[in-house]
Amino acid sequence: MAKVHRKPFYIFFLCVLIQAVLGNDGDRCVLSKYEELKNAADQNDAYAQGFLALAHAHGDKGLDISIEDALNFAESSSAKDHWLGHFAMGYLARFVPSGPNSNKVKTYYLRAFQDPDGTLIREASRHDPIAAYALAEIFTSDEVRPTVIPDIKLAAGYYELSSKKGYSPASVQLALLKIHAIADPGLGITSDIKGGIKLLEQAAKKGLPAAHHYLGRSYFKGTGVEPDSGMALVHFQAAADKGKALSQLLVADFHAYGVSGPVKIDLAIRYARLASVQLQEKALQKIEEYELLRTTSNREKESIPSPPPETSNLTLLAPAPAPELPPTPPVPNTERLPSVYESKATSVVEPAKQIASPITQGFKSVKLPEVMMSPNSSNNPRLLAKNAYWGKGQDVDLGAAFNLFTQSANAGDGESARYLGMMYMQGKGVEKDFKQALYWFDLAAQRGDAMAKKNLEKLQALLGK
Repeated sequence: MAKVHRKPFYIFFLCVLIQAVLGNDGDRCVLSKYEELKNAADQNDAYAQGFLALAHAHGDKGLDISIEDALNFAESSSAKDHWLGHFAMGYLARFVPSGPNSNKVKTYYLRAFQDPDGTLIREASRHDPIAAYALAEIFTSDEVRPTVIPDIKLAAGYYELSSKKGYSPASVQLALLKIHAIADPGLGITSDIKGGIKLLEQAAKKGLPAAHHYLGRSYFKGTGVEPDSGMALVHFQAAADKGKALSQLLVADFHAYGVSGPVKIDLAIRYARLASVQLQEKALQKIEEYELLRTTSNREKESIPSPPPETSNLTLLAPAPAPELPPTPPVPNTERLPSVYESKATSVVEPAKQIASPITQGFKSVKLPEVMMSPNSSNNPRLLAKNAYWGKGQDVDLGAAFNLFTQSANAGDGESARYLGMMYMQGKGVEKDFKQALYWFDLAAQRGDAMAKKNLEKLQALLGK
């Protein structure tokens, strides 16, 4: 009688049992600690590398948000032609410094979705939470049209599968669908505000910045909870301190306008500077706004006497409004962020002559050539001036900034005129001169600069104009 060889069968059975106990790659990553995942990534595990790319992008696993670290892991995984690495590269193409780049989003998402072996779809069918999350993101992405048609109902199912497996970024997206009832009734996605808030709270307990951010919005607007600006600030600050740029700007506004506590302009500027890594233009505009608030506040305290109410004819500034929250997006896609890259200053021009104005004396009117360069040109005086003003890629040089802003403003640029107004109002690089500040703000406002118009109105109110 032939001897039965049971060892191969035993090994096969053991492998199946281990797979059943440990689950798939996504389950293991969700349950693993960061150190374990980092060790696997260092051993060239492409799945671990792709997962860590998302972890750094989301601020998952107790991490602060870092797009640069995320890119390093995503590139390593994608270079091995792994679907998760491709998906992570597409996801990161929404953010600085990889994006925003819709073509790159589409290319990498489709590369993950159209894997010749169908690995992404197969893994999602095996209830891999990360594969399910990736498919949900792809099915809520407009960039993949017409190859893939967005399907919110299908995406909601994949988010729910991933969320039930413990993947917090999926829980946040599912919460937004439940809270805001984004889809119409025909798609079968039911409004469940309480359920959505619960999902956010669970994800926030794990420290996920996006969960704190959207809980902050809920408390500020009173969506699913009692309105509470104090709790809104708590959650916004938790997200801001882990690197979420939108939360950093909101925290800055809270401190600048005293929405929930005393006004703290210096702290507002600090948070706005943190946000400038991802949202440079918005952040720099906010910094200007806060500096104007500080200047006007100091003048009210130090320079303007306070006559008795019955004799006062001074028009004072109205109380600052609470910050406007950005509108809720119709689809809970990742926020599209503007590019912050501008060319570094490469040269310093000769000082430009100042144009005459109705409120200046002793200046000779000089007509300068109107050379309007491309807004993105590396030789554009305004961009060079901003680099010098903010110290971007170089040391701060207010003298060079003033000369370049003047050259650009004389050539018709409204934003440059607004910067000149700020410099004169604050005495930054030039002698403080409110008349000159009014002139440049007015000129910039006439050229369509909305921020200059606000600055003009606030300064006129302060001076009783």
